[in-house]
Parts: sequence; C-alpha cells; structure tokens
Amino acid sequence: MRINELDPSSSPLAAFGWQIRERRRREGLTQGELGRLAGYTAAYVSLIENGRRRPPVEFIRALDRALGAAGALEGAWWMLGHTAFRGGFPEYVGLEAVARRIRVWEVGITPGIAQTEEFARALESGYVERGSVTPEQAEERIGVLLGRQAPLHLPDPPELHLVLDESCIRTVVGSPGVTARQLAWLAELSALPNVVLQVMPFTSGARRPFMHMTILLTLADGASVGYTETHQRGYVEHESETVAGWVDEYHRLQIEALSPADSLALISKARKDLCNMLSVDQAKAGWFKSSYSGGGGACVEVSTAYAESHGVVLVRDSKDPDGSYLTLPVAAWSAFAGAV
Repeated sequence: MRINELDPSSSPLAAFGWQIRERRRREGLTQGELGRLAGYTAAYVSLIENGRRRPPVEFIRALDRALGAAGALEGAWWMLGHTAFRGGFPEYVGLEAVARRIRVWEVGITPGIAQTEEFARALESGYVERGSVTPEQAEERIGVLLGRQAPLHLPDPPELHLVLDESCIRTVVGSPGVTARQLAWLAELSALPNVVLQVMPFTSGARRPFMHMTILLTLADGASVGYTETHQRGYVEHESETVAGWVDEYHRLQIEALSPADSLALISKARKDLCNMLSVDQAKAGWFKSSYSGGGGACVEVSTAYAESHGVVLVRDSKDPDGSYLTLPVAAWSAFAGAV
C-alpha cells in the first residue's frame, strides 16, 4: 500500500492530519481499525490524515476516545479554520501533541501548558479588553490550551521540563488570588513523576542563554524540533544543526537555574508575597475571636472569609481591630492551629 508523505508545515489541516497519523501508528492501528473503533470508514480516516477535509468535532471526539488522547485532538481541532493563533503555532501544537519530551523556557508569563484554566481565562480577558482578540477567539484559545495539557495526564505521558524566568512567578494576572492559585498548581504539577520544574532567578539574568520563549520537542523517532515566537508569528525550526545549538543552550539554562527544590522554595515565597497584596474589606471579613486568651486578654481574631477565594486566613489583634493584620496561607494556619 502506498503511504502518502505528509508535510505538517504545509497547512493547519496537514499538521492536524499528521498528528492523527502519528498517534494511530503509535497505537499500532491501521486506518481501518481506527475507523471501526471510532465508527467511521478507513477511507474517511485517510481523508482526514492527508489533510483533505476539515472533520466535524464529533469525529475528533470519537478519535480522542479511540486513541486515548484525553481531549488533545479536540484541542488541536479548535485551531482549524480559526484566526485566534499566530502563524506557525498550529504546526507546533501538532508536533507537541505527539512529542515524547517537551522542554520549555519562558519569560514573563507561565507557559500555556502549565496554566490553570482560571489563570488562562484571566489572561485572555485582558487580551479581550485591549481588543487584541474577540471573546470568541479567546474561547478558542482556551479550548486549545486545555487540549494541549491533556497528554500530561495519560498513562504514558511525555516528559515535561520547565525552566521559568522568575518574572513568570512574579507577574500578577487577574488578581493576586488567581496568581497564587496558579503558583499552587505549579507546585502540584512539579510533583508528577514526568515533570521537572526549575526557576531562573532575577539574580542570574545576565547568564540566561535565551532572551525569548523557546521550546524543544523530542519526537517518537528521536528527532528534535524547536519553536519560538515573535510578536507577529511563531516559528518551527526543523534544521538539525540549529536545533542542536538550542539544545546545548538549554542544557546551560538547566545548570544556571535553581534546583527543583530551591525553585519550589522560591515559588512558595512568591505565593506568600501575593498574600500580602490582597485587598480585603475588614468590615466584611466576618472576624471571630479565639476561644482562649490565657487569662491575659491577649486574644486574636481570625477571618476565613477569603480562605476559598484566595487561599488565605486573616489574623489580627482583637485589641486593635483597626490595625494591621497577618495574611497567612490556609495550609500554614491549619498547621499552626493543629499544633496549638
């Protein structure tokens, strides 16, 4: 049987079809076998794989189930025929979805593959307010983002190595509470066995080998590709010597960045700093006094009004209700109360 060669850079449809073909091959399925699992013919699968037709979302959802892609294909499908993305990005997403190793360097904002939906929506809301995208385009971008994250939670997930400039964990998006919960998610994500997270501190700025976002993908056949962006468009780099140079620079980046343990400590400090930025209405905080003061009247008052929305507990001196108050992460307050 003749196998058509696919050039994923030729069009978004070709990039999408190439991704489906790679996933099918990895599962050891023929077009006919995949078609039967999804409820379609082999001929129809062939049309889609060769980028000759834009498939309906029902077909893509069937493929997601048949290939165990956990929504990654639907995320990529959102880009077909839409205008919310830079040129070059659709090709990159198709490659990322089948990569076995993803190495990311980011400056300024937590990269999409590691964003919470809440954080992403706050970010997109800012773009909508500025007129950079329409509300519909913002929804498309969020749909793609969630699809990109799906492979990380599969039984055989790709390796993800993140090196974030400290600006990524210091930039407030949406509100201090939204950003604090994003940082909490980064800590959770780093605990996964397939994820390594490092932070490049501000103090090492002069030793950064990359000044712009850079991503390196290792594909199933061992080939590596790179991706970067300008303000106008994205670029997928296939030239092996160029990519090899990027890989060398990324290795230097890993050496210069903080260790995973020290990176988590810095992220924890950034979360605590965010707690102090919260704007709270003390009059509406629902304060209650501690039940024991040691007989000396040295009571404190506590508010849990912001525990769910911002992840913090407020503590103040009951004798000075108009004075300053402490803002503590819920986990820290719970540990303290439990010890007492």
